[in-house]
Amino acid sequence: MMHLQLSPSVQSQIAFVLTMTSTILGLAVGYLALRGYWQSRKRPMLFIAVGFFLVFWTPVFLVVGPYLVPLVGPFVYGMVGEISRIVGLLCILYGLRIPYLQRTS
Repeated sequence: MMHLQLSPSVQSQIAFVLTMTSTILGLAVGYLALRGYWQSRKRPMLFIAVGFFLVFWTPVFLVVGPYLVPLVGPFVYGMVGEISRIVGLLCILYGLRIPYLQRTS
């Protein structure tokens, strides 16, 4: 079985394109969720929109990260990205759970 061999520069270009594609799609989904909140003024949609933005801004943070690492250090840099992702997922989970909680009470 042959392994695909790519030069490091090609690998980094592919990683950059994939990261930017993921970020753009994620921010588009977050924007649509925010528009849904503006139209409905329902609190769950606000949590879902905020969650998407927190989850999907992390790739942007990773792209600019090499410039930030000398300022804050790699540990803090990694922690901020992971905390943002966790808080975003918790917001999405809470936004999806609110209607169920309101219905059962």
